[in-house]
Parts: sequence; structure tokens; C-alpha cells
Amino acid sequence: MSKMEMKYTRGNSFNKPRLSVEEKTALRERRMSNYEGTTASMPLCIFNLMNAILGSGILGLANAVRNLGVALFSIMLVAVSGLAFNSIRLLVDMCDYTGNSSYEAIGKAAFGTGGKIVTILNIFIHTLGGKVTFNQYKHEVNIHIFTAMCSFLFIVKYELPEVIRVIVGADECATDWYLNGDILMIMVTVIVIMPLAAARNIGFLGYTSGFAMLCMIFFTCVIVAEKFIIPCPIRANATMVDTNVTQPTIIETYSNVTPSNDNVINEVCHSRTSDIFVEFEEGLQSQTCDVKVVTWNNKSAYAMPTMVFAFQCHASVLPIYTELTNPTKGRMLKVAAISITNVFLLYFLAAVFGYLTFYSAVGPELLLMYSAYDPTNAIILISRIMVLICVIFSTPLLHYPARKSIVMLLFENKPFSWIRHIVIMLIILTTTNILVIFVPTIREVFGFAGATCASMLVIILPSLFYLRIGPGRLLSTKKIICLVLVVIGVGFMILSMALIIAGWIAVIIDLIHNDYDVIIKSTVMLIVTEQRNKEQTKNIVTSQCHVRVVQSHQP
Repeated sequence: MSKMEMKYTRGNSFNKPRLSVEEKTALRERRMSNYEGTTASMPLCIFNLMNAILGSGILGLANAVRNLGVALFSIMLVAVSGLAFNSIRLLVDMCDYTGNSSYEAIGKAAFGTGGKIVTILNIFIHTLGGKVTFNQYKHEVNIHIFTAMCSFLFIVKYELPEVIRVIVGADECATDWYLNGDILMIMVTVIVIMPLAAARNIGFLGYTSGFAMLCMIFFTCVIVAEKFIIPCPIRANATMVDTNVTQPTIIETYSNVTPSNDNVINEVCHSRTSDIFVEFEEGLQSQTCDVKVVTWNNKSAYAMPTMVFAFQCHASVLPIYTELTNPTKGRMLKVAAISITNVFLLYFLAAVFGYLTFYSAVGPELLLMYSAYDPTNAIILISRIMVLICVIFSTPLLHYPARKSIVMLLFENKPFSWIRHIVIMLIILTTTNILVIFVPTIREVFGFAGATCASMLVIILPSLFYLRIGPGRLLSTKKIICLVLVVIGVGFMILSMALIIAGWIAVIIDLIHNDYDVIIKSTVMLIVTEQRNKEQTKNIVTSQCHVRVVQSHQP
């Protein structure tokens, strides 16, 4: 055992000595020597980290403003972004202190094989299943739980056909193959996602991530501009697009569609008269245009985990750090600070101006709000395309840590193999497509696990690992802060799971209530029908008896 390793292992479980500059340099050189591949410049690493953070979360934060108020939302967004940066700093510190270059290896250094397996499971479930959005309308709570890669492909499946429908001017109930979401999603996976996911190093994705970030900047600018274009209240103005022509409400427009006897067409037409369209119209009927600075209601608790999940990126941090040119702690923290600051600005502008556009009528899916308002508007259409590009380019980035977690679990310390690399990629992407196509309800299962993994990766594990192997005494200020963060992370995890379980219970109660109503109505109708039949039978018998009596009295 070397002198440096003896110093690292010296002391009890939670009290570790600090390393000298020479020892840190030696560990960094050892970590760099274990990496095989090309390095990425700082701008490319910034784009990759921003893309890892950004995703469908930007579409749901306007609803958080509605339930928290502008001031309270702003304070919480600053706090959550600071929390995300602190966790990244802890991971980078432990990476330098242990000489390990992966989240999984740090977990093994902290708690042995068990720590590595727990970390691997959390990373894999997060990348395949870690996006949760909480949607609320009136007195109902609908919890839509999406997997990370699956959520992006769900957006492709349901949004891309609608974009093509508007571009080609297809009928609302058209069922051509190029309007089939499953076919389009498979085509996008094979043509775009697979070639990008096949790259050996994550740094290569910096170019596509940079383009994706430009798309999200454009989308955010459109949100800001639309605030000064869309009137409020919308329904009071009695127009939707053309101020000279009174437009029917969204419900009236789609309720006039004549249903077909074909089951597929019925399903498509039904999708146009439900969910966001009906909910948007219901919100417009009671829309108010006053700004809530601070507010709290029974739905505000749902905004808190949504904001924490919006800054998930920690599974991708250390791969990005490994491939950074001249990977020092200072350069990586600069990458993290710039990335989180830029994402914070995009989140803040999109959320606040999205809220200031629709006010009390703002829904959980901001992009669909604009689409429902005016689906044929050219700028909104381009914005939808920009979001699609962003989520498509985000999928390979999330695929990388998922694939690496499998390699660390099953093929650790084995030389790189292109065959193994490609096979794992095909298995992951094929499984994701199958889940999206055939098992949409698996989102609830993955989402419950994803809610747990989000708190684990963002808050609990970095703090817990630093408590275990970070330099300094257990009662030092930095470790006490880590202990507090572990408690906060557990609280977030419990809150998230409680909200999901409450949503499931609400759905079950609603189904039971609806079934009960149907049974009661059917029973009442049956009783009424039987009573009417008895009355009719009695009247017939009475009439026949009367006729017989009359006939018997005739001479």
C-alpha cells in the first residue's frame, strides 16, 4: 500500500485527513490516466451539462408560479439551483479526493459494493425513469409520471404528429402513417438518436447539445414575446386569433367532429376533445388576470418537488468532468456555475412570462397551452419544433450514464468493446421504445422509483458520500451542512412518494365513485322500468277485466 493510500484509509469512518496539493495532483493524474478517449472543450461541456439539466421540466414551471406566486417561486428557484450546484461541488470534491472518475466508483469508495450497486440502480432508474410532473386542475389532482428517456419519446410520439398535421393541413381525424406517433418515434430513434447514442464519449454530444440549447433559447424568447401578444382575459375578448372574426370555444370546435365507427379514428378524434383542450377551455371560462406575488394553496406542495426534479443532472456530471480538457476542480465548477446560471435564467423567464400570459388559466404543460390557443400560428409551430429538437438531442445524453451504469455493474475492469457498447445501446433504446408504445401505464411504476432516485442523486447520495469519505472531522461545518441536506433530501423523497400515492388513491376513489354512480343510476333505471312495466301490466289487466265486465252485462 502506498503512502498516499495509507493516509486516505487512516482514521475512522467519518473522519478523513486532508490531502496535500501534491497528493491531489497525483490522484488527478491517476484519474486522467484511466480515461481513454478524446477530451472536450469547456464550451462543449457547458452545452452538455445544460442539456442534461434542461428537458420537459421547463414546460411545467409556469404552473409552479401559479401555485406559489412570483416572489415565492423566485426564492425557491434560487434555493434549488444553489442546492444543485452544491451537490455538484461535493461530487467534484470526492472525485478529486478519491481519484475516482465516476459516481458509481465514489459510491463503492464510500460504502463498498453495496454503495456501488445502490448508486448504479439510482442512476439507471433515473435516466430511464426519473421525471415526475404534478398536474392540478380545480379540485382534482392528476399526477403524470414520466420516465426520463421515455418522457422525451412520449413528447415525440404525441407532439410530432400534431406538428406534421398542421404543416400538411391534414384533417383532425386523419390516420395516415406519417401521423402515427409510434411510427414517427421509431423513425426518430433509428435515424437520429441511435447514431448519436453510439458515440463512445459524451463530449461528442456537445455540438448537438449546443444546437438544442439554441432551440430552447428561441422557445423562451417566444414565451416572453407572446406575453405581449396574447390578450387577457382571452375569453372576454371573444376572439382566438383573428380579432375581426369571433371564434368558437375549443370545446365547441372539437365537439362538432362527427365520430366515425372506426375505433382508431374514434380514438384520435377523442384525443382532440379531451385533456389539454377541454382543461384549457375550462380555465379560460374563469380566467383572472391579477398577479399573485405570494400565494399558498393545497396544490403548492406539488410545486416543490417539481422544481427539485427540474435541476436533475448529477448522473451526467462526472462523465462530463472526466472528458473536460485539463479537468481541474476550478474549471469544472466554472462549467457547473455557468450551466446552472443559464438554465436558471431560461427557467425563470419561461415560468414567469408563461404565467403572466395565461395567469390563473395556466396549465401544467406550457407548450400545449400555446398549441391549444392557436395551433396554426407559425411562431408557435416553430417553437414546438424547437422543443422537439431539444428533447430528441437530450435522449442520447441521458442514455450515456444509463449505459455506463450497466457496464459498471456487469463489465467493470474489462477493456472497451464496440460490440458490447452497441448491444447495450440497442437493448436500452429498444426497451424504451417498447415501453412507450405498448406499456404506457409503466410510467406510474417507473415514476414512483424515479421520485426516489431524484432525491437520492441530487441531494442524499452526494451529501451522504461526503459525510463518509470527505476530508475533515464529522462535526466540521461542511459535514454538518451535508447532514442537514441528507435530512432535507429524505423529506423531499417522502413528500414526492406521498404525493404520488395520494394521486393513485384519488384516481382509485374517483373510479370507484364513478362506478358507484353508474351502478346507482342503472339500479334506479331498472327499478323505474320495472315499476312502469308493472303499472302497464296492471292497466292492461284492469282494462281487460273492465271489458269483460261490460260484456257480461250486455244482453
